[in-house]
Amino acid sequence: MKNIYILFLVILCISCNDNDDPEIIDGVVINENVDVYLKNSAGENILGTDKYPENSISIKYLIGGKEFGYGYNSTGAILDNPKGFFIEKLSEQETGKGMRIFLNADSSEDYPITYLRWNETETDILKAKYKRMGGSVLLEKLWLNDVLVLGVEGQTTRYITIVK
Repeated sequence: MKNIYILFLVILCISCNDNDDPEIIDGVVINENVDVYLKNSAGENILGTDKYPENSISIKYLIGGKEFGYGYNSTGAILDNPKGFFIEKLSEQETGKGMRIFLNADSSEDYPITYLRWNETETDILKAKYKRMGGSVLLEKLWLNDVLVLGVEGQTTRYITIVK
């Protein structure tokens, strides 16, 4: 019985950690989405207009040189947002609707690519960089058509505005 107590005490001591490193995340955090607002040059929201109707928008992921739709690797992922995005009023500060996009976060890609197809002729390219720690995936940087739009020094917002 004494050996069991000693073994328990050793395991308890080994499992304790006094490291207060803020980089260590307990549990799982998945942060692989971005909010997008589509506006014209006058600043008017044009998402859902005749030129950019909601039913013409699609999301594709580039993985290993091939395109895949949202939920390509998980049937459960597509239940709530079968197209890989949803459109609704996302912020009280913005007029009109915004779109929350669930980005490509495939771990086989260094910089996963998401194609945002507005219609048959217009596509924007979102390239992401993630920080992966344990079971967590955190969006660290995001490029829109090769221009850094999230992860810029001092930036606090989690949305982008695309002007068409």
